[in-house]
Amino acid sequence: MLPSDYWYRFPWLLLAAALVLAGLGIAGVYAATAGGAESQSFWDTLAAKQLGWLAVSLAVLALVLIPSYTRLAHLSYPLYLLSIGVLAAMAVLRARHIVIPGFIYPINNAYSWIRIPGTGINLQPSELTKIAFIMSLAYYLRYRKNYRTFQGLLVPFVMALVPTALILYQPDLGTAMLFLPILFLMLFAAGARAKHLLAIIALGLAMVPIFYSSMRGYQRMRIDSWLLQPCAERLHFAIAEAASDDDANDNAAEAKSAESPSSRPSATLAAPRPTLSDERKTELACDIASSWRFRLWRLATSLSWGQDKAEFVEARRRLFEALDADDGPRRFRALRFFFGSMLDESGHQLFQAKIAVGAGGLTGRGWLHGTQTRYGLLPEAHTDFLFPTLAEQFGFLGAAGIVILYGLICLLGIDISFSTTEPYGKLLVVGVVALLAAQSFLNIAMSIGLVPITGVPLPFMSYGGSSLTSSFLALGLLANVAIRRLYLIAPRPFEWRK
Repeated sequence: MLPSDYWYRFPWLLLAAALVLAGLGIAGVYAATAGGAESQSFWDTLAAKQLGWLAVSLAVLALVLIPSYTRLAHLSYPLYLLSIGVLAAMAVLRARHIVIPGFIYPINNAYSWIRIPGTGINLQPSELTKIAFIMSLAYYLRYRKNYRTFQGLLVPFVMALVPTALILYQPDLGTAMLFLPILFLMLFAAGARAKHLLAIIALGLAMVPIFYSSMRGYQRMRIDSWLLQPCAERLHFAIAEAASDDDANDNAAEAKSAESPSSRPSATLAAPRPTLSDERKTELACDIASSWRFRLWRLATSLSWGQDKAEFVEARRRLFEALDADDGPRRFRALRFFFGSMLDESGHQLFQAKIAVGAGGLTGRGWLHGTQTRYGLLPEAHTDFLFPTLAEQFGFLGAAGIVILYGLICLLGIDISFSTTEPYGKLLVVGVVALLAAQSFLNIAMSIGLVPITGVPLPFMSYGGSSLTSSFLALGLLANVAIRRLYLIAPRPFEWRK
């Protein structure tokens, strides 16, 4: 193949979409971390560091394009075993509470990073493990047929569950959640029987209660706060609406007393401010306590055997005692106290993220004018919650544009997969598309409350060198297949006769 053919076949639209996302990510990182510091130089900000990581990521993409992906295929198993070995070593260090100063040590109580001595750079091995898993699974499935039986699915599931378990132990729930979607989509593309996959999904759903009960206390609190968030918001806005009505009534009374001085007796001003009536409090308490979300949470906590924080257990006990009483206002006060503390602690990020997304409206507040991020109200605005940061500044149109760009990348990847008849390249592209689709969906969905907060970075956009480099590494593998779409003189792969 001539060099001009490579330039012709290169997926330029795919790269352009990724670069636009990366550019928007740098703008969002700057707005979230340095937007209010007018005297700070751009080159001293995290956005400048992200720009440097973008240059490194593009260099990695270029290097991945040099050898044919069929040559890289032979490195699939060694890379997978190496990544598993690194994760296992970090698990041993965590189990024995061993710290290697300046090299491996816990960050936010998680053994997820390796620091390169003398550089100040932190690498996250799990990011590269995702790529190694895709390559090794594609290499394993390329010429096999045994995965069309239930027993033949054992090896692929073991290949996925080993890194999932090691990453969960770090702990890093967000990254661990990505392996199973990748596995299912690659098996589906390879022709695994739908009834087998559905049976495994059903088995997984049946294991959810056990998984929930075995989670650590802070992880279970994330699930609880996500499940109860609509209940807490309903109570919060009911109180806020009553307060705004009170203010409106007070303003009207003050205006009326100003017009007629003879009617100014201090009885009106000295009277206590009206609030929710006891009937309204009782109604709200009954509606919230009888909602399916609250009932499901109460059932789950009653069946759970995991350990929670002592203060959370005590608050929950007092809440249940108040709800079992017949006093409506007392039940309302208990719910208000419990949900208020939840919105200030475990549910704070999601609550502020929703406010940021809603505050953007249709066209947004404008770049550097987002109040939630400018004043530090939204935690982790430059990493996991970059999407609400951009949604507040660029509005629904900007948020929709980001979703469209991710959709475009996935559609172009699917097109490359359909036009590739070589089995390894076909599955490699499917795995990369599954990774980018699952990761972007989980991040955006957790930002708007559709799924629990899991700490998944937004591909190409969230701040972090490991995440950005791994995203462009995956894109490089996809482009490698695109410019070398091998056509085999054989039946199309993974098309099985009934």
